Amino acid sequence: MSIGLIIRNIRTGEMEFFSSILKEGAGWLSERGMPMWSADQVSAQQLLASNPIDEMYMGFLNNETAAVMILQEEDPWVWPDDPVHQSLYLHKLCVRRKYGGTGVSQGMIRWAESHAKHLGKKFLKLDCASDRTRLCEFYTRQGFNKVNETVVLGKYPTSLFELKIT
Repeated sequence: MSIGLIIRNIRTGEMEFFSSILKEGAGWLSERGMPMWSADQVSAQQLLASNPIDEMYMGFLNNETAAVMILQEEDPWVWPDDPVHQSLYLHKLCVRRKYGGTGVSQGMIRWAESHAKHLGKKFLKLDCASDRTRLCEFYTRQGFNKVNETVVLGKYPTSLFELKIT
């Protein structure tokens, strides 16, 4: 990654900071009329209830946290029919606003792709709201192919994307 991004698992004492970055992103989206996550959904307590800490990653640029993401080995809620152990699932990729447009999102995705390859996965997969046209286009530009649309939890139109690991 030419931008100098360093990515690693978070540590127990960093949970609140991880959560604060997601809350910052959620607030920014909400201000623009595109709410994504509630403060409760990205609270440290809720994140830990939903994900083991070893699925959470931070990206650092210039010794400062620039982004966060969650990488899961399984995603039965969104991808219930997927064969086990073939994919890595990317969730809650969020870049601090001061690093928007600097290539951090792309760097996080490239690292996740490399990590998936290291783990022997065939795909890196993600889902996003179908009505987030710019976000869907961003993922397409990163090499993801839209493979399906579904409704998650009976009310959220969702686009499903996958990137073949080569």
